[in-house]
Amino acid sequence: MRIRHAVAATAISLGLLGGLSGVAQAAPEGPAEQETAISQVEAAAGYGGAITRTEVMKRAKDWWDRKIPYSQSAYAWDINKGKKYRTDCSGFVSMAWKLTTSRNTSTLDEVATKITWGGLKPGDMILRNGHVKLFEKWADSAHTVAWIYEEGSTATDMDHEKVSISSLKSGGYAPWKYKKITG
Repeated sequence: MRIRHAVAATAISLGLLGGLSGVAQAAPEGPAEQETAISQVEAAAGYGGAITRTEVMKRAKDWWDRKIPYSQSAYAWDINKGKKYRTDCSGFVSMAWKLTTSRNTSTLDEVATKITWGGLKPGDMILRNGHVKLFEKWADSAHTVAWIYEEGSTATDMDHEKVSISSLKSGGYAPWKYKKITG
């Protein structure tokens, strides 16, 4: 919302300056031009671009620390208050990955690549039809238990817990890596 106000304020300022100088000005920006300006601002802030695993985990931990409650209709700011994301499981992963929009569990795989269980690294997602978790680290040297973050449900809100890989597999989950993650 702030970006839209800044775009509108800039257009008004330029229009006022142009009126004082006697130079004719174009009409204020329309919705298409505003969206382009917003997209350019998002890109400049790194939304939708490459992100390190360290940054993904820092962003995830911020929501955990703030105890952002689960909701499929509410939105919350990311760590730097640059963008709001839906506060459900897929909105949480979208926020952690710094995507340009809150995706859902049926579209997150479009920006990710399936990997092996043993290939899980911090910031990867564990996805099934209807739910997603964010992998933090292995809880044991045998790689049979993982620490995860997730927006669980309205009953549990933000979770940071250990889960067994066998329970994830039996629950229909699969591991995925964000295509633009580095490290």
